[in-house]
Amino acid sequence: MISRRSNTMSYVVLLLFAAFAIYPFISTTLVAFNPPDASVSGLAWPSQWSLDSFISAWNNPDAGIGRSLLNSILLSGVVVSVSVFFSILTGYAFGTMKFRGSSLLFPLFVLGLIVPYEATVIPLYYQFRSFDLIDTYWSMMLPCIGGSMAFGTYWMTSFFKSFPRELLEAARTDGSNRWQTLWRVIVPTASSPIFALATILFIWTWNNLLLAVVMISQPELRMVPAALNFFVGLQYGSNYQITCAAAIMVALPVMIVYYLLQRRYGADVLAGSLKG
Repeated sequence: MISRRSNTMSYVVLLLFAAFAIYPFISTTLVAFNPPDASVSGLAWPSQWSLDSFISAWNNPDAGIGRSLLNSILLSGVVVSVSVFFSILTGYAFGTMKFRGSSLLFPLFVLGLIVPYEATVIPLYYQFRSFDLIDTYWSMMLPCIGGSMAFGTYWMTSFFKSFPRELLEAARTDGSNRWQTLWRVIVPTASSPIFALATILFIWTWNNLLLAVVMISQPELRMVPAALNFFVGLQYGSNYQITCAAAIMVALPVMIVYYLLQRRYGADVLAGSLKG
């Protein structure tokens, strides 16, 4: 039995780690709401709350924050949708079927989790340049989808292997083929792992700075991480208010998507526990 003292110490440690994690976000937010000409440092409570720093960051034509947000939303939407769809198919195949070569193919997918992502960027650049795909959306979408498939396949395979075989047999007895069993029986009950996978892949895709810098050089195609990097380095590296405002705008879509999908994931888990 856990003593009250141990329980209290656990809460204290958790609160300390939570404060350590949330301090940079609170500090950045407070600095961003200061006027651009204010003198700030550290955890600076605004003497006058202002949106001028956000407006200045948004309207800067060289950084193109608004355009880069649309580019990243398009990229993340396509990558997450395609990756989750194919991860469901590959996970279903590896998790519920036995076919020739499955014992060899699955380790090859898992191998994609071991290879350092940074080691593939330069070869990808030369390969895409030979196909004239540099400075196109394809140069971002294809590597992101390919890189997401290894983790997505492993994630969904783990779920499908734990799916009750009795339900699969019952579906086959009722005359359902494999395709119908997947989309009518399994997927409706798999919303929790699917939404969790979508959340992880969205965050990975949105924050992919290295690929965005290597593959895209045209300002109108620039993704959010590269735009923020350019903004900080060349535009307002010394103006902390505008820099923090740009960082908040870049991080806000990730927080919104995480909040919405995390709520859905939590609701599914709670519903499943109540049904059980």
